[in-house]
Amino acid sequence: MKSLDYFKLLATVGWKRIISSFITIFGLLWLLIEPVALFFPNQLSLGWPGYFSLVLVSLALAIAYRFPRGSFSGKLSSPDSVVEIKVGDLFNERGHLVIGTNDVFDTELGDVIKPTSVQGQFLTRIYNSDIIKLDEDIEIALGPHKQDRREESQKTRGKRWRYPIGTTIAIGPLNSRYFLTAYGYMGNDLKCTSDAHSIWLSLSQLWDEVRINGQGTKVATPILGSDMARTGLPRTTLIKIIVISFIAASKKELVSKKLTVVVHPDDLSFINLYDLREFLNSTCF
Repeated sequence: MKSLDYFKLLATVGWKRIISSFITIFGLLWLLIEPVALFFPNQLSLGWPGYFSLVLVSLALAIAYRFPRGSFSGKLSSPDSVVEIKVGDLFNERGHLVIGTNDVFDTELGDVIKPTSVQGQFLTRIYNSDIIKLDEDIEIALGPHKQDRREESQKTRGKRWRYPIGTTIAIGPLNSRYFLTAYGYMGNDLKCTSDAHSIWLSLSQLWDEVRINGQGTKVATPILGSDMARTGLPRTTLIKIIVISFIAASKKELVSKKLTVVVHPDDLSFINLYDLREFLNSTCF
């Protein structure tokens, strides 16, 4: 991870927590040193250099204790699964990837799909901008769902066949599949919208699809609904929803050996990683 990203990580911790830990650690070290100094007064006569060193050591320990790592995880006791929250690039992850999409499975870059979005990068980085090939794979995978679709005659840009929110398909090879799940409604004005209910519904059907076609292989997902879906939900809340839905689905039956929620470095200023680490520790059981 770049040094700039580490400064972003540090900002998410909050100096109040660091100062609180500093005071605690400084006090503990002081309590340990003072009684020993009674027996070795010459060796442990701190003076100003000693006090300054004690302050530096306490501050360093406080930052090290409170500084969130680039990734942290929790283990489920039943089933045998791991949930990880990680700062990084989704497309550098191995195994299966989750790609959020809208209810018409649009792929056209520009006004329809933002090129820098996960969907946009999926087309350019995985399909080498071959939109024809991507559309062919999507259409084949949507075959079993076509009885549920309806045509949107008012939509003049992009695709016109709407599928129910939560429709999820799997494309790609067995060991590295891409699970496309429809969690947002693409309006005729090309604005995609979603909400907490739609996110939860799509996640529930996503885990079912991963359970059936993922063969237990680890799966990585971005923060669904965090960018252009206009859910109005904070990214920290969206991550918690993803984790809780995965745990709930896993308690019914194994979904995957490992779920990784990937946080893009650009999102760090919107996320409290310290809060998420505590949440993960208290939620995984």
